[in-house]
This record gives sequence, C-alpha cells and structure tokens, in this order.
Amino acid sequence: MRLLCFSDIHGNIAAVKGLIKDVRARRARYDAVVVAGDLTNFSVTRDQQESQKALDTILQLLTAEFDNVWYVPGNRDYVGRGKKRLSLTHYKGMMIEEGKKYYLGPKLPITTTPELSDKNTILIQHSNVVYEGGFKRRSVVYKNALMHIVGHTHTGIVSGNYLNTGFLYRDDSNGAEPMMGGYFEVEITNRAVTYTFIPLGPIKRRDLKCEGFKGSMYSPHGYAFPVKLAAK
Repeated sequence: MRLLCFSDIHGNIAAVKGLIKDVRARRARYDAVVVAGDLTNFSVTRDQQESQKALDTILQLLTAEFDNVWYVPGNRDYVGRGKKRLSLTHYKGMMIEEGKKYYLGPKLPITTTPELSDKNTILIQHSNVVYEGGFKRRSVVYKNALMHIVGHTHTGIVSGNYLNTGFLYRDDSNGAEPMMGGYFEVEITNRAVTYTFIPLGPIKRRDLKCEGFKGSMYSPHGYAFPVKLAAK
C-alpha cells in the first residue's frame, strides 16, 4: 500500500495547492492520504470563522484530488481546554478519533490511541512530545506499532518505524522563517516500510544524531534543534 503523508499545513491553502500540483507533475498515485494534524492556524489567529473556512477548503481540495483522506487534529486546530475548548467542524475526509481503530485498506488498521497499536497497526498522533520540566522534552516513539506517524515539531525524522512528517508549510509563528516544507511517500509491502521524502522548500537531509536511534533528519537548510527520542 502506498501512502502520502504530511502535516502542519497551518491553514495555508496555497501550500495544499502546491502539494497537489507537485503530485500531479510526478504522476504519483496513492492508496491513502494521512495528515498528522495542524491543518489550520486556529489557535494562533483565534478567528474561528476564517479557520473553519480554511479547513473546509483544505479538506475539499484534498478529498477532490485523493479518494482516501485521513487526519488527526493538531494543537493549532482548537482553542482552549476542557469545557471551554472550541473545535472546528470536520465535513470532509475521515477524522481519526481517540479510542477507535480504522482501516486505510482491507488489512491496514490505523489508530491514534497507543494502547490500540500493534505490529500490524499504524499509530498516528499530532504530537508525541512529553515535557519533563523546564525546557526538557522528549518525543516518545512507540516501537510496537507498524508505523508511528507524527508532526508538530517541524523537523522531519525517519528512524525505523518512526516518521515525523516535519511540515508542509511553516508560518512566522515564534519568529520562524516562513517556508514550504515537503511530504513523504510511504510504501508498505508485507509489513516492510520504506520512506521517500519529497521537498517543496529548502529542506535538507542530515544523519539523525540521537542516542539509540539511527536514521535521517529533514530540516530547513539542514539546521534543527537537537532531537531527543525515547522508545516505549
């Protein structure tokens, strides 16, 4: 099965159109599209109406181009917490909800709940970051899953079963340089997984430097904060 994986659109409709244009130019075909959150920029703009409009447009573009679109919300797709939390309405595609298992294809389940993941199931989360106090944080990798797909940190990583998709579009939040990122092609054959990164911006590959993990890191101009991963 062939998957198109990306995340962190941040409400940029032009970025989605650019992705579709690139896929068409490459004449690529996918069995499913998997988006690991932050489709919108709702938590930054606080404009629910505009964010809903952006979400509707993004999902319309994706579902019109691809038949099988799956996604999880990210931290920028809602505002507030608990009873005061404001979320957007999802009209298109398939939103993966907590506590459930879905099927991308006849024999390929996917979930956003770690307890439901196993060697035959894809685990997708927007963020797998655990904060340990102060500025200490680690990204927890669930080794028991067939694949563990995440986004959030804006640094693409491929290591074993772990895929951080980086970003499709990074805005200027927190003083960052706005830019296009890229997307991943994932091929799953008899539970063997291979990854190919397709850059749409100035994203460069470097060897992953993290104790206990080997792989590749994809970041703007090849620079990124040190990556700390922890297996579970």
